Amino acid sequence: MNNYRPINITPVISRIMEKIISDELSNYLLTEQFIGDSQHGFLKNRSCMTCHFDFFNLVYSLRSQGYLVLVLYLDISKAFDMVNHQLLIGKLASYGVENPLLAWFDSFLSNRHQIVKINSSLSNAVPVRSGVIQGSVLGPLLFLVFINDICECFSVDKSLLFADDLKVVYSFSPHELSNIRNCISTELNKVAQWCSKWQLELNTAKCGWLCFGDTSLNLNLTINGEMLSRLHTVVDLGLRYSDDLSFTEQVMKQTSKSQRLIGFITRNLHNSESRILMYKVCVRPLLEYCAFLLSSTRIKDKLRLESVQRRFTLRTLGTDSVLTYNSRCSKLGLDPLWMRRLKLNLIFFFKILNKLSFASSQAIQYAKASHYDIRNSLSLAKQTYSRSSLYMNYFTCKFSRLWNNLPQTIRMLNSFPLFVRSINAFCSSENTLNALAPASVSYSTSEIIGTLNV
Repeated sequence: MNNYRPINITPVISRIMEKIISDELSNYLLTEQFIGDSQHGFLKNRSCMTCHFDFFNLVYSLRSQGYLVLVLYLDISKAFDMVNHQLLIGKLASYGVENPLLAWFDSFLSNRHQIVKINSSLSNAVPVRSGVIQGSVLGPLLFLVFINDICECFSVDKSLLFADDLKVVYSFSPHELSNIRNCISTELNKVAQWCSKWQLELNTAKCGWLCFGDTSLNLNLTINGEMLSRLHTVVDLGLRYSDDLSFTEQVMKQTSKSQRLIGFITRNLHNSESRILMYKVCVRPLLEYCAFLLSSTRIKDKLRLESVQRRFTLRTLGTDSVLTYNSRCSKLGLDPLWMRRLKLNLIFFFKILNKLSFASSQAIQYAKASHYDIRNSLSLAKQTYSRSSLYMNYFTCKFSRLWNNLPQTIRMLNSFPLFVRSINAFCSSENTLNALAPASVSYSTSEIIGTLNV
């Protein structure tokens, strides 16, 4: 039971007040840069996906330059439950929050009690002495205020946070190993001191490090006297990847879970419309999580994902169906998964390019205008070139090329809803493949995926 914490049921009027204050406080903290680019949790236009994008964009870029990349993964035990209220009030004051608002926050956090109700039975009231209020509107933002300055312990390439999940990226050449070891040890000590100061505790069992570029690297890294584990595979914000930048295990996990869900759906629902609805709601989001990273996976992994929908269409229409996969998808009103990924990734590219989705790097931006064709060149994305095939096959490079092959009328759009409608119409047309991949393409799924690499 130690890992469970009740969700507070708060009055509607309280939640309205919290929402007003949360919006104002969030805007203030971001405008004044008290919360920096490292934090991706619980903020507008930021998400697990933007955190993964910033992280992998950095990793692929550094690896293409020949650097080894070491990543520290740090986890804080029961972080949301252990926030000291008076220390939190002190942090708010240090960020410029003054009375009467500061006194309001003190009142909001103080003298709270929790009661658990099961049927008609009530527990005794228990005082809440620490932690942000679980289930409240303000709770997540107050936690970000409390955890925010942990990134000041590091002076390296990049630290990334999603709430309390922290990863730190170090890049170095092999001959710099001794220096980087000393640097990491020093900064781990700073983290330990930071946790002690703010009365938090690292969960060393969930901390570790991984190295991209040298699977045999051996470092003795410790924190609070405990050795950090060397990791070869991690599960990070719902994404599983390995130290050779392979997502095969993630794909296998996605397909396995999806196949089980499809079995449940087809056994218990016998109406096609109900099956399709449940498939779209429960299965397809699993297969499309962090779709931008699938552009870097092997073709057989993409085909493995596609096989899930193949099976679903067969079981829904009947295994004796003689229709092709594309025809089955069309009949059921489904796009092939490769087409879905193409649309989703172009939409994600548009959002980053037009600052509708957060990205701390400048990896995706418009190219400089040409003197010869200003109107067309204004809508072109800047393309990055590298001798590394690994980086050239990554989302940033690949979709810069695909974006520039889109019709100019689509690239010039500024309205997000209009862009989405235009991309859906364009990708549904027969000329899509010829426009995006001018080389001759046959229309088998494997060759489409292989050519567009989506």
